[in-house]
Amino acid sequence: MRRTMAMVLALALPALPAAAQDPGIGGRLAVRWCMACHVVEPNPRTATDNAPSFAAIAARPGTTADSLDRYLSTGHTLMPDFSLSSSERNALIAYILSLR
Repeated sequence: MRRTMAMVLALALPALPAAAQDPGIGGRLAVRWCMACHVVEPNPRTATDNAPSFAAIAARPGTTADSLDRYLSTGHTLMPDFSLSSSERNALIAYILSLR
C-alpha cells in the first residue's frame, strides 16, 4: 500500500505547474497581497498585531497544504477575498510551508 501511494505521489507532483511548486513566486505574492496585515518574511524586523505571521502559521501543528488550501479557498470575515487562482494559491502555500 505504501509503495502504491508513493508511486501515485511521484506521478502527481510533476503534473503541478512549476509556479505552484515555487516558493519564490509565493513569497512575491505574499509581499504584494498579504504584507499589509501579516509579517511574511522568514526573519521579520517588524511585528504586527493585525494577523499572525506566516512563520507562526507555518509552525502550527495543524498547518498542512490541504488546510491552507481550504482556508485560502473560502471567504473570510477578517481577510479580504483576493480571488487567488489555483496556481497562485499553491505558490503561496508552498511559500508559507517553506518557512518551517
